[in-house]
Amino acid sequence: MRQFFNYKTAVALLAAVLLAGLGGCSRQDAATETERPIAVRTIRPARIDLSHRLEYLGTVRSQKEVKIIARAQGTVMRLPFAEGETVSVGDTVAILDAPELRAVVQRLQAEKHYWCRRYEADRRLVKANALPREQMEASKRACTSATAALTEAQSRLAKTAETSPVAGEVLQWFVEPGQSVMPGQPILLLGNRVLEIHTDVIEEDLQKGIRPGTAAVIEPGNRVRFNSRVTEVSPMSKGPARTFIVKLSVPASQAAALRNGSSVNVNFILRESKSTLAVPINAIADRDGQPHIFVIRDDLAFRQPVRLGIEQNGWIEADFPWNGSDAVAITNLASLKDSVRVFSVPAKEVQP
Repeated sequence: MRQFFNYKTAVALLAAVLLAGLGGCSRQDAATETERPIAVRTIRPARIDLSHRLEYLGTVRSQKEVKIIARAQGTVMRLPFAEGETVSVGDTVAILDAPELRAVVQRLQAEKHYWCRRYEADRRLVKANALPREQMEASKRACTSATAALTEAQSRLAKTAETSPVAGEVLQWFVEPGQSVMPGQPILLLGNRVLEIHTDVIEEDLQKGIRPGTAAVIEPGNRVRFNSRVTEVSPMSKGPARTFIVKLSVPASQAAALRNGSSVNVNFILRESKSTLAVPINAIADRDGQPHIFVIRDDLAFRQPVRLGIEQNGWIEADFPWNGSDAVAITNLASLKDSVRVFSVPAKEVQP
């Protein structure tokens, strides 16, 4: 019995020693795991120019556009200027054929000729006391009425020739030669040579600061950018989306490179900051709560609160004390804590 008891006791002691050893190993491994540095990629902050922009699509338009409207019923005989051709003030841009009006003018010319000659003859007869004065007055009234009717008909006939009120170009034909038109029907669209840009802006963005004088950068799509400014904001919205027409100027030096009706990108500049300290957006942790970054120094990460500003092209303005040399972490931010050891790998520098 005593030998059996000693054997059991020896087995229990050996098991306890093994377990204690395993436990010690586990604690040692855990300690090693805790001390293992966290791998992060880093990048140096930069001082760059940033601007808060709102991007829209705009349309190039003539500053003054005029629709030529038919003022008489007739058939389009000629449109002397093709679309895109230039016109001067007073040039005839549309000619209508109105045979009914011509016939009316011819009839009234004959009536005027008859009654006015009759009045002259009656006036001589009254002077010679050979005709009652009342008959002369009747012929005089008939002459006056025929003259007025002829003047009115000639004025209506003159409306079959439309002239340009502006110096510019023909933007669009609404009708073709040989087509019949009615009074009030558009014939042509003319525009002057001074160009501007129109864009529809929603009310919410308008309230952010878009007003006459607001700066903008225009990108026509040919990689040539130019600066502009808002010249006018419509006082009334249009359509169910309640958008407002915003007009921007086009420098004369850029007008030749633009086509009327073409689209351009409009970048409204609401705020600018020159040579401001900025970091990549992915360096910011808890952006919507308590924004902060992790400054990497001597293989340690230091939590640094920041005040954020303008965001542009993947970079964001970050106000914090920077010594000009420390980098910031841009990966594994969720694993970082203040004063934790890191293994930093500089990321490829990206041009802001």
